Amino acid sequence: MSRFVRSFVRNAGKYSATRPIPGHLRALAGGCLAVALLCAPAAWAQVSASISGRVTDPTGATVSGASVMAKNVETGETRSAVTSDAGRYWVPALLVGEYEVHVTKQGFQEEVREGIHLVVGQEASVDIALKLGQVTDQVKVNADAPVISVTAADISGLVGQQQVKDLPLNGRSYDLLMQLNPGVVNFTWEKTGGIGISNSTTANMFSVAGNRPQQNMFLLNGIEFTGAAENNMQPGGASGQLLGVDAVREFNLFRDTFGAEYGKHPGGQVTILTQSGTNQWHGSVFEYLRNSALDAANFFDQGGTAPPFWRDQFGGSMGGPIQKDKTFVFANYEGFRQNLHQTSLTYVPDAGARNGTFVPLGSGCPAAQQVACAAEVTSLLNLWPVANGPDNPAAGIAQYFSSPLQTIREDFGTVRVDHVFSNKDSAMATYTIDDSGSVTATPLDPFSTDIINLREQVFSLEETHVFSPNFVNTARFGFSRAGYFFTGEPTPGTPSASVPGFVGTLPVGAVVVGGSQASNPQAQLGLAGSNNGSNLRIARNLFTYSDQGALTRGRHQFTAGVWFQRLQSNELIALSQYGQLTFSGVPGFLAGVGSFLYDPAPTPLSWRSLYGAWYVQDVIRLRSNLTLSLGFRDEFTTGWNEAYGRAANYALSNGIAQCATLTGNCAFRSRGPRS
Repeated sequence: MSRFVRSFVRNAGKYSATRPIPGHLRALAGGCLAVALLCAPAAWAQVSASISGRVTDPTGATVSGASVMAKNVETGETRSAVTSDAGRYWVPALLVGEYEVHVTKQGFQEEVREGIHLVVGQEASVDIALKLGQVTDQVKVNADAPVISVTAADISGLVGQQQVKDLPLNGRSYDLLMQLNPGVVNFTWEKTGGIGISNSTTANMFSVAGNRPQQNMFLLNGIEFTGAAENNMQPGGASGQLLGVDAVREFNLFRDTFGAEYGKHPGGQVTILTQSGTNQWHGSVFEYLRNSALDAANFFDQGGTAPPFWRDQFGGSMGGPIQKDKTFVFANYEGFRQNLHQTSLTYVPDAGARNGTFVPLGSGCPAAQQVACAAEVTSLLNLWPVANGPDNPAAGIAQYFSSPLQTIREDFGTVRVDHVFSNKDSAMATYTIDDSGSVTATPLDPFSTDIINLREQVFSLEETHVFSPNFVNTARFGFSRAGYFFTGEPTPGTPSASVPGFVGTLPVGAVVVGGSQASNPQAQLGLAGSNNGSNLRIARNLFTYSDQGALTRGRHQFTAGVWFQRLQSNELIALSQYGQLTFSGVPGFLAGVGSFLYDPAPTPLSWRSLYGAWYVQDVIRLRSNLTLSLGFRDEFTTGWNEAYGRAANYALSNGIAQCATLTGNCAFRSRGPRS
């Protein structure tokens, strides 16, 4: 029930951005705010953590006015708070890591709680019982003391530092650890073609709680980490992996009932936190090498040996203090190199089809009426190599065995600087880049090679200011960019150099024999020429600003914030730019009778949009074992606007689409060009 109410409140806020909420919905939304949303986590923000608790005396009575200090053991940074009349304290917006809590009050011994390990998105509840005595006396609880009263919702989906570093990964793609959580399914294997082939997505694809992968949100240090492809924007390189294991401290996955500070997408909210420097220098150097030296041949491998395979992943990291207790730096680099020969069995025109002695099955044709190759398609035969396997003369096709080469290069790097200005001000800046490319001759159609170039970058700048022990503010600015290029070409090594393009000086397009007119369909012969989705380009920029404040008042922990994001997406993703020839079968191909699909004027589009949101949340500590969370989030968007008035949509008349189209700067209504 609480999940339904929370979903309704969030959606009601989004609805109000586009038009007023009707009175009955407004009343219902207001009523929903009074309902206990007990499943909502009490986390402070996407990439930080907090400590809260209750201070009591030896009789169990609450102690007000006690001084509480939380110290980061790794960096020496301290934060202070004062207990309320109810004896409660809250220290929000803390960096993750090891902490100790000091509590002092006149007439009591100082109490020190050690061994508190904060993780991303967590609120740790640490209750302290003071003992009578002098302030100069100190009671220290050792590191074996557990962090108590940590709610399951606060750490749901957490993949901690030890898990990221120690659990086995095939290729060091840390996002595969998301599957440790219930409700998360990886269905990358269903992607058409595989790594380096699909132009619709490059990275792993995850369904979280039944949502599409496009509905997931990845936040790197609080800034959206975007990828680029034809439709799936999940981050990840041309290798299909999300590199940076040594750069990632931990990540958390929120789903279904995340707090009001999360939004934009209804799927999983993946918060990733990079490593930071500490007062001690630390680092690592690594190399992982795999090859085919001990691999066994499979049924289709020719010559009884497995095709060559070589993968090398290498890199290192280093972090430490530039100025002790003040300035810290961390840097990481990871390289990925792979050469993979993939076993392929496909079909090519046989000798009869090439020299004009092909007699179609059931045609009844005498030898004098054999199907000869039309002059218009003679050169196209050079797109397929000569068969090296058994043939089927009645169909005009023969088998071709090969092990085409796929090469992948990827370079990942991160630099992070943290600085503590004072016990009231601290800041963090991080830059991450992932540059990659792949050249893949597809296993099922080794006569066409796909090329991908992808570069993803994220920059984040964060400042935390403590106005008072009861009020803390965090401001964040970030920039995320993904540049993507996908194209195809005839596989080097085939006698395709003499094959002219279909249109002007453009490269040769796709050739489909015995398949449908869909883009790159399954066919009787292996697809040849270029991928029909060639020459696709996307440059996607996201500018993000957010500000969030936290206020403690008695039993209440109030948070409120705003979030704005400017989207720029410049793209050219029209299919059939090089053209696609489609023939019903080998006889139609040899006769030169088929269809031609071509986009004569591919239009680049420059989309612009502004997203925004505001939210409020109140976490009420009703009892030591009962917390009530109330939150509301309102979102708006300016829609999809084309910067140069090139957006087109169908005109409607009485709800019926007309042949005429509307062209303007908005995808959903016609207006003039917008600067």
